[in-house]
Amino acid sequence: MKAKVASILFSTAVIAGCSSKTTQVPEPAQKQVTLFEFMTQKIDKDADVIWGIGNKAIDNNASLDPSLMSEADWTRLKEAAGRMGTDARALAAVDKLIVKPQGVSIADEGTPGAPTTAEIEGHIGRDHDLFRSLAGALAGHADELASASAKRDSVKAARLINELDGVCESCHLEFWYPEQKKIIQQMGIKTR
Repeated sequence: MKAKVASILFSTAVIAGCSSKTTQVPEPAQKQVTLFEFMTQKIDKDADVIWGIGNKAIDNNASLDPSLMSEADWTRLKEAAGRMGTDARALAAVDKLIVKPQGVSIADEGTPGAPTTAEIEGHIGRDHDLFRSLAGALAGHADELASASAKRDSVKAARLINELDGVCESCHLEFWYPEQKKIIQQMGIKTR
């Protein structure tokens, strides 16, 4: 009797296993992060940390004074630069950029002469490879800063902090304010 029950249970389990279908639950669709969110929630925040630390420790020669840098400052600088590098690489990898979420205004939107979302999307769409390249340049710059911070190299870190604004502006002049790029070039100032 026990053998019969065991045989029936075994057969039932085999039949159930063979006849069951694997139900795949679809993964939830990932929300696409917009350029606005990348910049305001990630890259800008880390840039503010980097500049804040640099400004606090700058000396009269526009260098970082290591005596004004605590271990916590060096660690925060390294972490912020590391996140910035990671986020810039992720931004460079996005296939189709959406400038902003629905219902959100970008800086100066609606101000006469300020770029519209459609204009920014058009500039990026015109040369997405350049956008990727500039995002990659930001990532490389941030990686160098993270490395200099890890080594407590105040000379290199100061140079990289001072150059960060120019790295950011090279992208802004291409895709947000290209008319300003023309004015700057007419003044004889070299851009990208």
